[in-house]
Amino acid sequence: MMIVRPRLRLLQAVPLFLAAVANAQPQSDVDEGPASTAFWDSIPGVVAESAQPGDIYWMRERADAPPNGRGWNVIYVSEGASGGLQYVSGEIYVPRTPAQTERPLIIWATGTAGFQDSCAPSRNGLYRLGGGPARIPGIDRLLAQGYVVVASDYQGSGTPGPTEYLQGAPQAMASFDVARAARNFAYADAGANVGVYGFSQGGQTSLWAAHIAAEYAPEFRIVGIAPIAPASRHLYLSFYDLDIPANSGYFISRMAGLQIGHPELSLRDILTEAGLELLTAQSWGCYEIFGAGAALAEPYARPEALEPGTPWRERLEENDEFLPIPVSIPVFMIQGDLDIDVPVELTREVNADLCELGVQVEYLELAGVAHLDAVAPAAAVVPDWFADRFSGAPAENDCAELP
Repeated sequence: MMIVRPRLRLLQAVPLFLAAVANAQPQSDVDEGPASTAFWDSIPGVVAESAQPGDIYWMRERADAPPNGRGWNVIYVSEGASGGLQYVSGEIYVPRTPAQTERPLIIWATGTAGFQDSCAPSRNGLYRLGGGPARIPGIDRLLAQGYVVVASDYQGSGTPGPTEYLQGAPQAMASFDVARAARNFAYADAGANVGVYGFSQGGQTSLWAAHIAAEYAPEFRIVGIAPIAPASRHLYLSFYDLDIPANSGYFISRMAGLQIGHPELSLRDILTEAGLELLTAQSWGCYEIFGAGAALAEPYARPEALEPGTPWRERLEENDEFLPIPVSIPVFMIQGDLDIDVPVELTREVNADLCELGVQVEYLELAGVAHLDAVAPAAAVVPDWFADRFSGAPAENDCAELP
């Protein structure tokens, strides 16, 4: 069945974010914070007026870092969708080998975790129970290559308050601000050269990070981004999900996340009573519960709310404006061709738009690979790709041969 959805225009987005945080000095005294879940739950509801994005509120060492590194949970300051400062949780991992110079930074942008605070990555183990790969793909190799690796839970995930799920710009801001927190942590010896990679929701974050870097985080030099199956254009995905029963959870959660900080939007305009009930059910679980709506016998959405000129349509279009990105930032795009959560056609279109803007795109399309299964192959190749970018080696450009 052919998917009919809008072709989005490439727009020069108005710069939205400025932060006067360049040349920050490492914080000399960092509170360890409580050892229990109070580390996340007992933070103040209001950030001090003197605070800056990237300031550390407290941090506590983790017990499950890779053998070649040390890791910390961190509560730090970032900016939310409403424009105010708030506390956000995340992680910082540092190689055990002493630094000879400032270390490069790698930002991992996480994929969908769930709305429960207990689902937040920093509140969970780095490795799956019983062994298996780390949830930050390739972290062992990245630490071995001398990088500081940081990750944000994003606004409202893990900490009190609503989760700003899939809001591209705030997620990118939270990611830059956990990198700033690493620079404020004297032990990390973190420098200004940064690579960003992420999966699904985090792939969207990677694209937005490249888009806002010059305005929001001018102290960083982005050497490249590596989006993995990026959930990049949510207007497209909203129309697409309406025809995929298993994706109803994504549709419902997307709207709940995009509403945060936008009081002009009403969930009742876009979700039916069945959809609102499913949203309540999803709020009590993590990623695994997102498929609960596949068995719904009645409509969960009001497609008329996606018509041109409606508030929801305008919000989705605004959230999709991650282009342009500077041509100085190469892109390593990775996508499975059997993905039903982020269809390969969407990623191919994003590639074409990037190439049209003059961005260098290296593309790895994984044959016979579904959404979640794209992470492991990516983890095998992304560390070496970033090593080349940090060393100054020219990036490959597949634009002339892309499907």
